[in-house]
Amino acid sequence: MDLIIRFLNWKTISEIIILWAVIYQIFLFLQGTKAAYLLRGIIILLISFLVFQKLGLFVLSWLFTKLFAFFVILMLITLQPELREGLIRLGRGHIFYMEPKKEEIENAIREIVAASGAMARKRIGALIAIRRELSLKNVIESGVTLQADLSGELLQNIFYPSAPLHDGGVVVEGTRLIASACLFPLSENPQLERTLGMRHRAGVGLSENSDALVVIVSEETGSISLAINGQLTRNLSPNDLLTILKGQLTKTA
Repeated sequence: MDLIIRFLNWKTISEIIILWAVIYQIFLFLQGTKAAYLLRGIIILLISFLVFQKLGLFVLSWLFTKLFAFFVILMLITLQPELREGLIRLGRGHIFYMEPKKEEIENAIREIVAASGAMARKRIGALIAIRRELSLKNVIESGVTLQADLSGELLQNIFYPSAPLHDGGVVVEGTRLIASACLFPLSENPQLERTLGMRHRAGVGLSENSDALVVIVSEETGSISLAINGQLTRNLSPNDLLTILKGQLTKTA
């Protein structure tokens, strides 16, 4: 009898560990998509439902039961693209993607800074978006998929004026260069300086519509700028850029 109890306890503990591991992987899987926020909302509803049941608040329990069913149906209807993309990623085995280490992120940052500094000296225009949490799926799909290891040399080759992919921007995710020749949304902020060109407006526009960091190198002046949350910081030195990017990208790594 004691052996059965021990077995059941071990089995229960194993099931809990597996369940939490699956939930954690699902959150990582949906990170940066609308589905992640909806899933959090559903979990909050579930917790609230259990609390109301425990307290004997049957009217609220009934109401939350109906809301839960509504949210499930809403998720299936409105999140069809995310669910389809998720199934594709699951089939490709990307659901257990491991985040790059802090050292790898810092190396990637140094590659971006080195390339930006070299292009600034040569007055080669560049537009580099660095993804954080929110998905840049639509932007990536507007360009040419690369899925290449990030390097300063590759960035300089892409933005070389006669290169076939130099128009538009590139998207960086972790230590990977995901796509090039991407179209970024233009900012419509009337407070931006009128002297700013399309490249800067595109960089600011993407930072307004996502949490991405966007590095802009001016072809006209050779200056380096950085757009964060719709705010543009101009005339940065490579050392300034390195410090800001490290602070933004490695503080939680």
